[in-house]
Amino acid sequence: MSKEERWTESFQEIGREVSQWREKERKATFNEIENNVDGHLAQLRAQMIQDLVGESELVEFKELEKEKRPKCPVCGRELASNGQQKRKLMTKHEQVIEIERSKGYCRHCRVSYFPPG
Repeated sequence: MSKEERWTESFQEIGREVSQWREKERKATFNEIENNVDGHLAQLRAQMIQDLVGESELVEFKELEKEKRPKCPVCGRELASNGQQKRKLMTKHEQVIEIERSKGYCRHCRVSYFPPG
């Protein structure tokens, strides 16, 4: 199943859940409805972000040609891959996203980075 198909399926499920909630909560205020919808959509949003970040060519940049490898933001030298590492990030809507990607190491500056992208 493609990511777009998973997203569509998730969105449809969210629609059903929100509709069922609304049927039970007939006296819900505007703010309650908004919070319920936002909470459900935040989960889908986090999944979409995680899927898209996972498509980056920097997930495993040691396989890239030297010209395409990330550079140290301090000295501009090529970063060495410091292996795959997991990282947890928090979205604006307080959803945790876990990504696994290459962490770069600058042999000159002796500093590690998760390069953007």
